[in-house]
Amino acid sequence: MAACASDGVELQGAAVPAITSLDEFVFGVAPRPVRCGRGVEIGAGKVIPEINFTLPPIDINRDNWPEIRRQYTEMITGVTQRAVDLGVEDLLVEFETLPPMTVHPEWGAEITSLLAEHLQNAFEKHGLRSALRLTPNDTRDHVRPPRMRGGYYWDGMVELFHAAARAGADLIAIESTGGKEISDEGLMSADLRTMVFALGVLAPRDMRFLWTEIVAACREGQIVPSGDTACGFANTAMVLADKRMIPTVFAAVVRVASVPRGLVAYESGAIGPSKDCAYEGPYIKAITGVPISMEGRTAAGA
Repeated sequence: MAACASDGVELQGAAVPAITSLDEFVFGVAPRPVRCGRGVEIGAGKVIPEINFTLPPIDINRDNWPEIRRQYTEMITGVTQRAVDLGVEDLLVEFETLPPMTVHPEWGAEITSLLAEHLQNAFEKHGLRSALRLTPNDTRDHVRPPRMRGGYYWDGMVELFHAAARAGADLIAIESTGGKEISDEGLMSADLRTMVFALGVLAPRDMRFLWTEIVAACREGQIVPSGDTACGFANTAMVLADKRMIPTVFAAVVRVASVPRGLVAYESGAIGPSKDCAYEGPYIKAITGVPISMEGRTAAGA
């Protein structure tokens, strides 16, 4: 089982950053390392590879479920075998559910269990230390306007949070979207005032609500509440700027403005590592001292 969640990071008052010198700002080392899964220590002195995979285009339904299970089995078998062949000692695997797997939480839990079983087998047969990060979708915006604090989609998310540990997950993360409908409007008009309201007021309020629930589920199952990402905000700005649809300077400001919402997860009890697509990660690490994941130059998403 993974390490239990801590009480989070104290950031009140005249806080001093956890890392105050660039000499201490080193890959693979964090002041608050995380121990989880089958003997994995993140931030304790070495860089640990993390892999994420998903399905090719396919309808996710009960009729296709045997094929979906087969594809996930093929992927995790290939990943673990390749890790063994390369002499990898520690591996972090992220299972980011596809939306129907959160809407139907039993589907997400079933694939989580399948992946966890293969990781356990690789540990027992080859000594491959590993941890499984489950990232449910934020499906609350499937209804418009979004219902952020109740309703069918929120209930499905909560059910999957609480099923995670039983299914074999070692960590929970999420790409949350509270405030995104306002953020999207601010991005398309390059309106800084609107972006600050979305990222500095609406998103942090939602993060507090959401991460209180995630941390409670993780404590219940004795697994790690890892972190969130501003993918739906700052990464959207990055893509729009790359397409010359908004100014690149504005996108850079949005990137930094996304940091406060991310910090709320750690105030609420998250302990890292942050998600790979959270490009605000270096700020999070410097301020809180938790380990982070980063997309490398060869990552598909980067």
